[in-house]
Amino acid sequence: MSGKGTGPSVKEAVVSVGEYRVNVATAGAGPTLVLLHGDGKRPGWRDWEGLLGLADRYTLLMPDLVGFGRSSRPSEAPDYVAQARVVHDLLEVMKVGKASFGGYSWGGQVALEFAMEWPGQVESLVLIASTYDKSQIPDLGRVARPTLVVWAEDDLVTQVKAGYLLRDAIVTSKLVVLPPVAKDPRHDFTYAHNLLASRRDELMELFRSFLASPEGSTKEPPPLEKELRGMALKRETPESWGNTKSS
Repeated sequence: MSGKGTGPSVKEAVVSVGEYRVNVATAGAGPTLVLLHGDGKRPGWRDWEGLLGLADRYTLLMPDLVGFGRSSRPSEAPDYVAQARVVHDLLEVMKVGKASFGGYSWGGQVALEFAMEWPGQVESLVLIASTYDKSQIPDLGRVARPTLVVWAEDDLVTQVKAGYLLRDAIVTSKLVVLPPVAKDPRHDFTYAHNLLASRRDELMELFRSFLASPEGSTKEPPPLEKELRGMALKRETPESWGNTKSS
């Protein structure tokens, strides 16, 4: 398919990856940026349509994760660990070496798993309102790649304290907390979580700035606000580390 108007051309292809068939959308040219969608109702890679402008500098590689979009639909979608393996194998089939990764919500959880298992293939990482699993927390130090963590202050799906937890656990990271998003009473409580729709202009700027100099962006991260940092550390308990599978 092609993008509308003057937007970038988007091509879709189905790639065989082990037992699965994975639909992959690609656009642009340049260093590879792998974008992993959330676990929502929209069809897979289209979560990222608002950020297709990044194709002017990067090759965007946007797969439909298994169980979503036009990819294989097994009776039960693989968990985030298996999805990370599928993404890894997909990149091997497509002969992609190192890449930067962007993950939204559950896609961020998959990206985290990939970065922990194959850090040598990750140039940098952008996590947008990312979910996580309690089993991942002790190993987040293995990410060791420049990481940008983005959150909305009023996100009620994955609360901002989770952003601070990820910021603390990934020592090569920087956290950006956006001002409250859901000010309009017509929006439901999930609106602030859906930053790909509600704050796409800010996200575009953050992606461009960070990807232009990932190492420089995280070399000297700003100090954490004491109150919010304390909230993250005091309230985040093993019982609250459950995986929130949401888009």
